[in-house]
Amino acid sequence: MACHPLIAIWLRRFAGLFALAGVLALSACGGGSGAPNNPFAPGPTPVPALSVLPPSTTVYSGVPVVLTINGGAPPYRAFSSNGTVLPVAATIAGNSLVLLANPVAGDTSVTITVQDAANQTAPVSVTVKAATLLNTFAVTPNRNECGATALCSGQTGTASVTVLGPGGAPQAGRQVRFDVVSGPYAIVTNNPSAPTTSSATVVSDANGVAQVVLQANVNAPTQPAQLRATDLTSGQQVTSNFTVVQNTNGSSILTVVPGDATITGVYQNECSSGARADYYIFGGTPPYRITPSFPDAVTILNSTVTTAGGFFEAVTNGTCVQPLTFSVLDATGRQTTATLNNVPGQLQRPTTTLPPVAITPNQITTAAGACKDGATFRFAVTGGSGSYNVFVTPQTSPAIQITSPGSNLYDVVFKGTVTGTFTVTALDVGTKSTVTATINCT
Repeated sequence: MACHPLIAIWLRRFAGLFALAGVLALSACGGGSGAPNNPFAPGPTPVPALSVLPPSTTVYSGVPVVLTINGGAPPYRAFSSNGTVLPVAATIAGNSLVLLANPVAGDTSVTITVQDAANQTAPVSVTVKAATLLNTFAVTPNRNECGATALCSGQTGTASVTVLGPGGAPQAGRQVRFDVVSGPYAIVTNNPSAPTTSSATVVSDANGVAQVVLQANVNAPTQPAQLRATDLTSGQQVTSNFTVVQNTNGSSILTVVPGDATITGVYQNECSSGARADYYIFGGTPPYRITPSFPDAVTILNSTVTTAGGFFEAVTNGTCVQPLTFSVLDATGRQTTATLNNVPGQLQRPTTTLPPVAITPNQITTAAGACKDGATFRFAVTGGSGSYNVFVTPQTSPAIQITSPGSNLYDVVFKGTVTGTFTVTALDVGTKSTVTATINCT
């Protein structure tokens, strides 16, 4: 049976529409063409650029340096162009790379290459320099009662380190700073007003040796201590560990701080008069008796010191000595010494006439019991050169203190309740003139 012509035309049109719908359906579903489901979706995140900070650096043998890795795709790896001089870990944990160079005879260039998981690389230029400080940094006590590497409480000792240059030659004149890191001790100075400190910079000698004197605290409990030395030119640091051992008797240890003090006068051919230096006594068995080698050259206040850690005071009287020696004898017969240098100044003495030195008030009489602990009496000193030294005699135990709250003002502060008459002496350092006032404690 033959098809009607109209039916055939309709079937051909329907077949064409069906084919077109299939093509559109395949395009929408991505079928067969490999096209993405969503052409507007973002692509993969790009890997950030890899960098290392600092990009170049200088390291010293035995001194660690840290590099910081930024960007890239972790984990990271590291490679050294000279693993003998500057070895590195092949695999890096985190984003920090520690460099620790081996000893070298002179400056050596090394390249460190850091690589990330995306095969990006970042080079770092490193200059390895010879270490300047020997690592044989140790503390040596002045006596071995508490061991060869320990300080007894109240004892002194020496800390030294050697500064070397390229090839191992000793470096003279290099500044080395010593810092107290931990422990009950301090560094001894030559400053009478501040006999100890926690940080001091010294210069290496002709053999490259830089050293300081250490003072353990009186009656300090047994504990570890640390001292750090830093070569200020290179920045290299070394640390020494030692022990402070408690020694409550101290009969075999006796030291004076400072061991030596120098006071310089103002004018040429003239030495100071009325200048004071305080000497602190540690260890041994108190009381201590102090005797100067030239008794007429100084005035000794507290010539008998009753407690460990106490002090005696030397007041100059214009006599030049270089040096004067103080003998310090403890109750068991142990003896040590300290010295004082009173040397001339550098200025020419002025020829102008200066006003006379005066002290106001010149006499204070107190009510009964007024001279008690903390009682303060103020004096004003005028005239002369304007540079004064004020002291009180006799001293009491504990000692009377003098403070200066302002220009030309001096406060006499009593420690403990006392009675009697006390003389306040004001010395003009420039003219050597003195004036006195009295405090009558009833």
